[in-house]
Amino acid sequence: MEQHPRRQELIRLTTPMTWLGTRGARREGFDALGYAIDMVATAARQAGGLLTAPGLSLGGSAVPLDGDTHWLEAADPVEQEVLCNLLRRHSPLLIAMAGRGSFVRGGRRDRIGSRWLADSHEHLAARFLASVTERHLYRVQAELRRRDGISHLDRMDVAPVMGNGSVLVRCLDAQTSLAETRAHVLLLSGLALRARSMVKEGRREGPVSQRLLEENRARAISDGLRAGMAEDKRPRERERERDRERERERERDRDRGRREHQVRDAPPDERKIPARQAVRALLDDLVPEFSRLDATPEEILPLLCLVELPGGQPLRAQDLLTRSAGNGQALPEAVRTALTDSRPGGPLLDAVLAEYPGSGQLMLNVWREALESGLSLRARRDHDRPPARSGSRPDQRRRGRAGDRRGRPAGPSKGGKQQ
Repeated sequence: MEQHPRRQELIRLTTPMTWLGTRGARREGFDALGYAIDMVATAARQAGGLLTAPGLSLGGSAVPLDGDTHWLEAADPVEQEVLCNLLRRHSPLLIAMAGRGSFVRGGRRDRIGSRWLADSHEHLAARFLASVTERHLYRVQAELRRRDGISHLDRMDVAPVMGNGSVLVRCLDAQTSLAETRAHVLLLSGLALRARSMVKEGRREGPVSQRLLEENRARAISDGLRAGMAEDKRPRERERERDRERERERERDRDRGRREHQVRDAPPDERKIPARQAVRALLDDLVPEFSRLDATPEEILPLLCLVELPGGQPLRAQDLLTRSAGNGQALPEAVRTALTDSRPGGPLLDAVLAEYPGSGQLMLNVWREALESGLSLRARRDHDRPPARSGSRPDQRRRGRAGDRRGRPAGPSKGGKQQ
């Protein structure tokens, strides 16, 4: 535990690098963290103060926001590079999921995406890294210093740590509950496993347009889960889209009987998808990794509550605390419970089962089956699809069904054997 270097009213708890790849390891790690936070809360109360989460005021003055910093260990420099670029691509969604506003008792609740990043002058969108060798990283650092006036890689949302092979993630807002922090650890661990699998298969994470990334990042900071995210189009897909657009232009010219003097070269407007839809797709895509981590639906419940609850409204631990704001005695105790309750799901699980007794349990059951199978929704659909008849091609099956519709028997296809 240490005092925040720039904000005297904040303290930071730092844990050593810990293996959290099993349920037992996570239980031990978060039990210890909850016990440490409870000791700090007890010491604060004995000194006449109260422990609260960043951005949540128990008195009249606002408490500054801050972030949760994570380090992920990579096996080798190649995995470190792939993990950096994979986290970079998903950083707008990470911001949208973890972003939160400030709350003062008796005041209006702040619902923007990330008040901390919106007010921060110490963050920079991550850059694509073609390599994580020291020589290359020094060149990236020199370019950042020349162009943006920033001379340290650790000012980026996602950055490689030079010398020890780990990856720094610093774009997640500090949360108001231990259960949400646990869910974020599982999310980042799932992405780390995905990067390891990509390296084993000989794949790399390609570059995402910096302009597109920064636009989506700005939308996530401003609007959170309500933002519209522009889809990333790979270079080949963008080239095919340009070719199709040129062909459509030529067809319109022929229909009008004239030739247009200028053919549009720029790709069509990028289609935006809701951030919640993108988050839902990401969680479903990471089901195999969650399954390898032996995760339970209760552990990732804070992530599911953003996209899966009936009514379309996300539910966060901060929303539960604001309900206790009217009771001066209940709010400090609710804050302490949220920060020290190390159960998977924590108080959020109790609230979901109480407010959505049927659909909440159904959601947990559906995700429990998915995690036990280790297959994403798309993979489960393909797995459950009935197999094609052996020895027949799709066009043969279509001809056979057409013969039935015409009222004639569907005989064997040409070249086939009569049984």
